[in-house]
This record gives sequence, C-alpha cells and structure tokens, in this order.
Amino acid sequence: MNQLVPVEEANSLIAQGLALHIAGEEAALRRLQRGNWIGGTIPYFLTHEGGVVERDRVFVTVLPREITDVSTRLIDIGHIPAIATEAPSNGFTLVIVPGLSDIHTTYGLTASSIPGIFETAVAGWVSGVHLDEIGKVTPKVFEGPTGVVSDSAIVTLRASLPPSRVAVIGTINVFEPGFGDEIVFQESSFSAGRCMINGTPEDFYDYAMRKKLDLTLPLISEKAGMVINTAFHALNHETRKALFYAPVMKGRVYHQAQPMPDYRLALIAAAKKLSLAPAFSCNCVLNYVHGKLEGDQFIPMPGPATFGEIAHVLANQTLVYLTIRDK
Repeated sequence: MNQLVPVEEANSLIAQGLALHIAGEEAALRRLQRGNWIGGTIPYFLTHEGGVVERDRVFVTVLPREITDVSTRLIDIGHIPAIATEAPSNGFTLVIVPGLSDIHTTYGLTASSIPGIFETAVAGWVSGVHLDEIGKVTPKVFEGPTGVVSDSAIVTLRASLPPSRVAVIGTINVFEPGFGDEIVFQESSFSAGRCMINGTPEDFYDYAMRKKLDLTLPLISEKAGMVINTAFHALNHETRKALFYAPVMKGRVYHQAQPMPDYRLALIAAAKKLSLAPAFSCNCVLNYVHGKLEGDQFIPMPGPATFGEIAHVLANQTLVYLTIRDK
C-alpha cells in the first residue's frame, strides 16, 4: 500500500503491527495510535489519481514484509552522524527532518561530511506545512512507538534485509546543468552573498537581479557522482541575499539548470519510464507547484510532496525513491 487513507484505516494497519511510513496534517497524525511507524507533517501529496492538498486523510506506505529488526529513534542535533554510523549493515534508514528548524539547517550543511553517508541507504524527506502557514506553524515529526512529536529532532526508522536482498536509493531529477556562468560560493549557507562568477568576485544578489534569473530553475552541482539541485526560495531585497531551500556549499561549482520546456510532462514521463513500484518515494513541493501537478492526472511513484528530499544528503526539486532488489 502506498496511498491516502482515512485515519481509521491507518489505525487498523498500525494495530496489525505493520512497519509503516505515514505523512499528513498534524491534526490527523495526532489521531494515530502508537505503533511501529514514523511520520511527518505535510498536506501536499502526489497520488495515482493526481496531486492533491489533503487535510483529513493520511498517506500510508506499508514497508516490505521481508524487513527485520525494525527500530525507530529520535536523533537530536548533536547526534546527526548516528544516521550513518548506526545504520544496519544490510538494510536501509528512512529519515524525516522537521522543516525550517535548526536541525534541518545543520543536516543540510553537514550531511555530506558524515562518514559513510554515501555507503548506506539513507532516504527520506523534510516535513512541512501548508505554504500559507509558513512562519505560523512549525513542521513536525512523529515517532509512532513512543508517541513523541518533535519540531527539533530527526525521526528515523531502521530496518535490516535478508542477506540476498539490498536497498537501493534512486532519484529522478529532470533538470540538467546549463551551459551558462560558473558560480562558486565563498561559504556554505542557505543564503548567498559574495561569490565568484566565472572566476570574478561578485555579489550573488546583484548577479541574480541583473541576469533576471528564473527562480523556478535550481542551481545544480555534483557530489559523489550525484547531480544535486539547490532550489531558490526567494530574493530578499532588504538583506540583499538569495535564499535557498537547501544550502549552497563552499567551493563547489554550480550552474543554473537549463530551461524546462514542459515541467509537468517531463516529471511524469521520467517516472513512467522507470516503471517502478518502489518501497518508498517522495517528491518535492516545488515540483508540485512549478510543475502544476495538482489535479486529476495519473502520477507514477506516489508519495508526499515535501519541503526537501533526502537521498543521503539534502536535495530539492527531486523525486527520491527506495527499492529493494536481489543482490
């Protein structure tokens, strides 16, 4: 199962002792029973029936029955490396990070330097709220076995797999690096000021204004063979800073993505082409908004539309999925 269901049906699944991943509005998640699940807040979802804003139902993913040694944990800001260092030797870790929090910022800035982070299967997302409620309500995460709700800790679910099986993290990124200016930032941050443009010092805010950058197109870099999007949040005209949903990293080379002729069709076609039924998947709320995915068109790989995606490290405007395969 990988779909929106009434809270009563979710509670029935919890009562069966199944290992679950659940996303939904805070009020709906608070109505769930304790059990073997983790969850996070978000009202945006992509389903096989289309994109939807849902306030009452919750999105339930029943994790594969072949998993063993399932455990959950809340990880505070001082113990983030445990996500990798305490990961199962053969299995996966699902993580949900509370959006717009200090630990969200810290994970974004430090995840790529965690020992072993790219050698273990870590997938997940950043919880959020309705876009109209940003600054009014804090995104939350839920640890099902204890009933603890937090807006400052990462919730994890760890699971082992049989020796013959392996977990694989995949991404769908419809953007490609552009052929324009080479951008190198002078510090790692969720906002940007001074940088180097084609080797020349410049203020990034001035550059973005002068070039009239299309803020729906992310900046793109590469790390450990992965193409990583960093999405624009806004240009703050008071502070003269560019704000991002994930950090730009010091010294890394960025290019803005090439223009997207048909954002919506590109997203749907890329997911259809893979023809997968993953154990877990999530997408980005920016894909939901910019790709105009709300409505009654078929969406492959359903899941929450989030404030950020985790494929080892933090990314944006990306679909992340987890599959279980034979070794």
